[in-house]
Amino acid sequence: MVGNELRAFQRGLNPDYNEEYGLDEMVAAGKQSGSRLEYVFEGSYNGSIYSEYDSIWQDFDLLPLQDRSNIVTLGEGASELIEFEELSPLLNGAKLYVLMDSEKNPTGTFKDREASLIISRCKELGLDNLVFYSTGNTGRTYTHYAAHLGLTTYFFMPGKCHYKNTKHIKKNKNNYIIYVDDYYPQISPYAKRFAKENGLNAIAPLHDRTEPYATVAYELFRKLPKYDFFVQTIASGMGPIGYLRGHKNLVKFGLERPEDIPRIICIQSEEMSVMSRAYSSGRTTLTEDDLPKTFAEDLFEPTLNSTNPVKNYPELYKCLQESNGIITHVDPDYVKEKAQPLVDAFQNRGLTLRTDLELSNLIGFAGLIQLAEKGQFQKDQTIAMLSCGRGKDQSTELYEPDSWVSPRTDDPVELKQKLDAL
Repeated sequence: MVGNELRAFQRGLNPDYNEEYGLDEMVAAGKQSGSRLEYVFEGSYNGSIYSEYDSIWQDFDLLPLQDRSNIVTLGEGASELIEFEELSPLLNGAKLYVLMDSEKNPTGTFKDREASLIISRCKELGLDNLVFYSTGNTGRTYTHYAAHLGLTTYFFMPGKCHYKNTKHIKKNKNNYIIYVDDYYPQISPYAKRFAKENGLNAIAPLHDRTEPYATVAYELFRKLPKYDFFVQTIASGMGPIGYLRGHKNLVKFGLERPEDIPRIICIQSEEMSVMSRAYSSGRTTLTEDDLPKTFAEDLFEPTLNSTNPVKNYPELYKCLQESNGIITHVDPDYVKEKAQPLVDAFQNRGLTLRTDLELSNLIGFAGLIQLAEKGQFQKDQTIAMLSCGRGKDQSTELYEPDSWVSPRTDDPVELKQKLDAL
């Protein structure tokens, strides 16, 4: 054993209610208040890890799972940290390190960290017939992990992101992929309705989803104890939200000083910059009216369009405020002009970068160049970037969807019957 003695539980954030839940249920919100929940770890923590795991589960004591026998891991996390010395001149001399989730994780995206925890929670709670939604990468990795357990899943995603569904992931006959022929914000309510009306399990509450991204903070703290900026390309911002939670835990247990928490930098694609623009204008919340009503057919990176920005943005706002963070966006033409040095740096190291499937790394790096041109970085500073990129995925063959659906016209019960008939 590693000597940590911690208790984990779920706590409601509404101060007018005293809501606390154990780890023996997956709860989306406070049952009385309807408010958001967070995970709390109490006890003694000395920073020791479980070295037998080459994954996020090195930090088992700081993840909300009760029994290690329920861990579902495919080797996600515990990624290599690489310095890209040749890119430093483009960043005013600041050092750039990249945490290589794209190279280490089984589906090649940082979302595998999330899938490992969520599917482990489902195993521990005995949940099957799982319903979830995303713009591509999250749903793919949930499908992949659930398929390894033989669980039945229903994954809703935008049809225009179809090119993400390569046969690199595992998919059994009972892992359904449903393309949504509608604009993105309709995916979430329809998927939840589908689960409710068919008696299925809508999984992955927000606080569950952000928790595994705290492991990025833990890993970087061990590999690079002092750095100035953490950067990630974002859709909804759950990665940075979880990352900051990790640092707050390190501070809570006396391993880090609050003033040493790195500043968080979030980069968005200009076409998907609702959160960036809202933050720049001082907005603390978003509404449905703030979201675009139509989308171009040739979006630069469709998966960066969050399926639930209205719900996630307040937490991202707080995250950026607490970390003295930065959020910005870059134009696709600017990305094409500025990102080639990163592509070359990957190739020179023999690292894979599927730019036909995933442009997040290029967008993030171009965002750094843009900030450097504005004088943001200095020679004595250090930047850590999370590589989000699909490096492991070599497949060019796509899965066919099990169904197409229009949320405005298609009945969820009839859709389930159609899928059962398959």
